Amino acid sequence: MPEGFRGVLWRTLRLAVLGAAGLMVLATVVAVLLHYVPFGRPTLIALTSGVPFLLVIAIVAVVIFAGLTHWLGTAVAAVAAAALVYTQVPLIVSADTPDGPRITIATVNVLKGHADVRAVESLVRDSDVDILALQEVTTEWLDKARVSAIAQRLPFELSEVVPFAAASGSALFSRTPLRGHDTIEGTAFKNLRAVTDLPGARAAKVLTIHPAAPTGDARDWVEDTDTITDYLHKLGDGPVIAAGDYNATWDQARFRRILRDGYSDAGEQAGSGYLPTYPTNGRLGNRPVVGIDHVIVRGFVATSVRTHFISGSDHRAVVATLVAD
Repeated sequence: MPEGFRGVLWRTLRLAVLGAAGLMVLATVVAVLLHYVPFGRPTLIALTSGVPFLLVIAIVAVVIFAGLTHWLGTAVAAVAAAALVYTQVPLIVSADTPDGPRITIATVNVLKGHADVRAVESLVRDSDVDILALQEVTTEWLDKARVSAIAQRLPFELSEVVPFAAASGSALFSRTPLRGHDTIEGTAFKNLRAVTDLPGARAAKVLTIHPAAPTGDARDWVEDTDTITDYLHKLGDGPVIAAGDYNATWDQARFRRILRDGYSDAGEQAGSGYLPTYPTNGRLGNRPVVGIDHVIVRGFVATSVRTHFISGSDHRAVVATLVAD
């Protein structure tokens, strides 16, 4: 191969690789914007769910520019990568945990009543759950739960189902008595609230949360998420636990609007990292991709957050251990 041709080929290849790295940097910048801007369009909402995966692309871009000794590109790529890493840091840095008795909260989406009651029963027993938040419950599923160890361990119940709308039902099961029942009005699914006395947290407000999914034009998801946010911020003083299927990842800016006025994501407090919970019903080999189930708290600090497979459901359960703050 002639020396001149080899030089042209190398320069062409170098430019192509630099161009690819430049596109990676652009994708990284877009990912940062997706994290901070509360988009309401379905496509952008879906893209935002993939923000954590772009960390790999961001790092590859830095390596490419550095390897080709393109120092300006290296600097720009490094800044973009650092900005993207910064968006995820809260998920891996844990908060200081106060002393006190532990409280265990679990949330499970039972997939229109198809989740195995025995699997949820085992979760409640093995994790020593104090409060169980359920979404997509049906009358039939609740009837089975009421004659299971779920009701034996958590005898106090608040539930509401909607005939012929299996995704709409929600329930709370609690070890301690529930009072002060309420429903968040104006949402597509049932979002229920009760008050209970927990160790170190008297008159704690507990909620099971389930906004609409961001399908169609995503208008219902936007409205439900905003309605739930407003409701939580108007609850007044006192401890709060709001657990459920939020149909939103950590990177959704609209979801993070909840995390003001003392509210925190339990996973963030515990430094649990990225915890994908959906989907688990056969798609992608039962490997969840996005983390849309959360335990949101005020007046508590999470010591640990973990997920559990529930047969028959398309979500992993989220179990959070809390201490009153």
